[in-house]
This record gives sequence, structure tokens and C-alpha cells, in this order.
Amino acid sequence: GTNWSTIFLGIEERSGIDDADAVLGFRSLNAIVDMMIGLVAVVLVFFSIGAIAAARRVAKVPTIRLVSTKQPPEMSIGTGLTWHLFLSHIWSTGQDAVGNIKSELQLLLPDIKIFLDVDDLKDIGALEDYIQRSQVILFFLSRGYFRSQNCLREIRSSLEQSKPIVLVQEADPDKGGGTLQALRGECPDDLQQDIFEQGWTHTVWMRIEEYQRVSLKTIAEAVLLCSPNYVNQTSLPLCVPGEPESQPLAFAKDTMLWASPANAGAQVLAEEIATTFAGLTVSTAEAPGPATHMLLYLNEDSFVSDARLAEQVKQARQDRLKIVMAHENDPALGGCQFSRFFETTPQELIAGGLYTDLAKSCFPGRHRKVSLVLLAKSLGATPARADLRVSGSIAEAGDLISGGIGEGSTSLAKRSLGGLSRVFAKMSSRSSAEARDVSGGEASSVQRQV
Repeated sequence: GTNWSTIFLGIEERSGIDDADAVLGFRSLNAIVDMMIGLVAVVLVFFSIGAIAAARRVAKVPTIRLVSTKQPPEMSIGTGLTWHLFLSHIWSTGQDAVGNIKSELQLLLPDIKIFLDVDDLKDIGALEDYIQRSQVILFFLSRGYFRSQNCLREIRSSLEQSKPIVLVQEADPDKGGGTLQALRGECPDDLQQDIFEQGWTHTVWMRIEEYQRVSLKTIAEAVLLCSPNYVNQTSLPLCVPGEPESQPLAFAKDTMLWASPANAGAQVLAEEIATTFAGLTVSTAEAPGPATHMLLYLNEDSFVSDARLAEQVKQARQDRLKIVMAHENDPALGGCQFSRFFETTPQELIAGGLYTDLAKSCFPGRHRKVSLVLLAKSLGATPARADLRVSGSIAEAGDLISGGIGEGSTSLAKRSLGGLSRVFAKMSSRSSAEARDVSGGEASSVQRQV
């Protein structure tokens, strides 16, 4: 606007109004000013619309709440400290994951302050000072972490200063993950006891959103319990509105799940699902009979301990009986990497596309309930209506065992923001990361998690 005004006045002074009109299309300075005011007004309108839309979107971003009050926790930090959490990691196998941890935690806990080297490191020689100014230290355990000299500096400084520690284990072997035992094997002997035998909070990092949210809540709880506001508490149950494990599910349609006796471990898992979600009947007969689904439980013994299982799976596929696969990841229950099943499963089944559909991972500990939710949804469970939950509670008082299923069948049915710019950046990063996870990461995580 200023340039146009200057040019207009220059042409008017040298050649007159007519030439200024011919060149610029304006016969007066007021017309230029009016036009610029109009353009500014239009820009402000568009900016306001964008700001309102962004604000609404920010308001819909779920944040961590206390289970006891359903209100966000109050972040606090000790005197002289700068960051609530320090992310210690090795670049080669941990950079992407800790970047995601930081961005997700800042969405879930908007007031949290997190140290990440790419954002906050000013002097590599001051690592010990950064540790001293942090309230909690997160060790991201991935391949090569304990071989990094700078990581070892951070570890030793954390231990010397008696900092609270959170252990986060990378799960995906393709991204530098492994079993906790394997990752511990890389740790210097003099550090192993202080890191792995002191009862520090430990969680596994995965790239499937539902499991990832559980890990983030675990990290958040550890950070909050070390803050002045909650330091006297031993636990702090957290929730996120809309998370899968908080939504009651039930089977509105008649659903019978066949757990073959030839599939060791299938019956236990099937009954666990039926006990957790109302409306599911479990059959353990020798044949599927009227079953609507077959549970194929995959662990280190699958297709090895009982040769009948392969024939049963083959027949179920021929009969178009829906097969829901559960991949056990708990070592105590025979959990193993998914790659093992390409060695033990008959090639005829593999070539026939048995593993085209993704198996649902079964994890222990805090991730267990999410595993059960995802399996139940695969079987057709939907959000439970209030009237269905009430009727289910009444039915629980009665006899749940019904005949007609066949010998060996058991019925267990009906039991029981920072600024907007930061949010934009994080949402964009989050969306792209989730897109990668769904297309590739989920397959590697679900079918190769440890």
C-alpha cells in the first residue's frame, strides 16, 4: 500500500492525474487507501476463521485426566528445575521415537516441559547440567544406546544425582528394538543393577496408537508422581477421554468363538475375552459346530505341539469360518516374534494367504486390556448400550451355562496449547506418523513385536 501511494504521488507530480490513472487505475490517493483497507479486512476475516477453526480443533484434542476427578492434573516442578522430563536416547535408533514421545506428551499434557536435544541442546559439554535441571530422566532403550558415550554420560549423571528414571523399551526389531534381556546385555555390568533392578517405571514403546497411548500414560504418571503436587502419592490413575479401554463393549449379536483343543492357550484367551465383554459364548468342542468365529492363538507352540491345528485351520478357511488371530507377545506365555510362524506354519496355509490379515497383538501388563479390546472388536463387539449392560448384570446372577453347544462347550456370556502454531506442527507430524504406522508400522509392530 505504501509503495502504491508513493508511485501514485510520483506519477501525479510529474505527469498528472490522467497518467497516474492510466498506469495504476486510480484517480486519487483515497481510492488506494480504501482498497488497502478492504484487502486488510478480507485478510483479517480469513485469519479469524482459521483461528476459530484451529481453536475448535485444539479443544477437541484429548488430554490426560485424573481418573479420580476427570480433571487435568496440575503440572508442577521443583525449585531450580527447568524441565519436567529429559529424553535420553541414541540418535541412530531412538530419534524418531523420542520426537514422537515429546510431541504426543505435549498434546496430552499441554503444560509439560520436555528436554530434547534437537530443540534444547546448546552445549554438548553441559549434558550434566541439563540432567541436573530436569525433574525426571527417561532412558529410551534401543540398540546401541548403552554404547553411546554421550548416553553413558547422561546415565551416570542421572544415577549420581539420584534422579528418578523411566525406562522405555523400543519394541520393534526393525527400529532397533529387542527384548529387555537383549537390550540389558549391551549395558555395562556396573550399571545394570542401578538401572534394571531398582523398580523404575518401565514401559514398551509401540507404533500402534492404542498401545502407544498406554505407554504415554505410563510415562506421564511417572513424571507427575515426581512433581511437588503428587510426590506423596504412590499411584495416580490416568485416563484419556475416548480411549478404547474406557468404552464398555458388548456383543449385540449372537457370537460363538471356537477355541480348538488342538490350539494350546486358545481356550484361556477366549474365556478371558468372554469374561471381559458380555454376550460372547466360547466353545471348546473338537469341531466348530455352530461357531461364528475361530480363535487362532499364535505362540511358540503353534502348529508344533499338535498337528491337528493345521488341518482345522485349513478346514475353517474352506468353510469360510472367520478366523481371528491373536499373536502372543508375553514371553511367559510363549510369546515370540511373528517371523517364527513363517517357519512353523505349513506352507500351504501361508501360500493360501492365512497371514494376509493382521494378527492382533497380545501384550501383558497395562497393555493387556487394549489387546482384549482390539480382539473383541475383531469379533464384532460394539459399544455397549446402557440397557444391554443392565440386562447383562441381571443375567450374571443366573445360570450362564446353556446346553446345545456340545460336550466341552462353555458359555461365559454376559459376565462381567502451547500456542496454535505448535499444535498445528504436532498434529501434522502426528498425522503423517500415523499414516506411516497404518501402512507399514502396524504390520511390523503387530506381527513382529516382542
